[in-house]
Amino acid sequence: MRAWQEPDRSIHKDVFIFAKQFARTEKSIGAASDAWMQLAPLALQKVAAVESMRAGTLTLLVESSAAAFEVDRALRGGLENDLKNVVQGLLRVRTRLGKFQDVPKPRDD
Repeated sequence: MRAWQEPDRSIHKDVFIFAKQFARTEKSIGAASDAWMQLAPLALQKVAAVESMRAGTLTLLVESSAAAFEVDRALRGGLENDLKNVVQGLLRVRTRLGKFQDVPKPRDD
């Protein structure tokens, strides 16, 4: 017979912290991402995606300068106000150039 050993729970704390951070991120970005997918035109969804939401600022990741111009023009044309009406706590929207990685696919209309 072997002696009974206490299970190793050293990873438990790390997993708990990760789950808590994930839930917090999903709570803030989830609503913004859903609103973007519902309100933004399909052409903009293909070139921009929600990257982060911190302190009332929604950051959109845009794939090129030309796309950033189009997104900015749409935001100034009323899309930003529509997003503010749907996303609680949203104060402003900014764009950032970058490459997409595992972003949600645009809706098909």
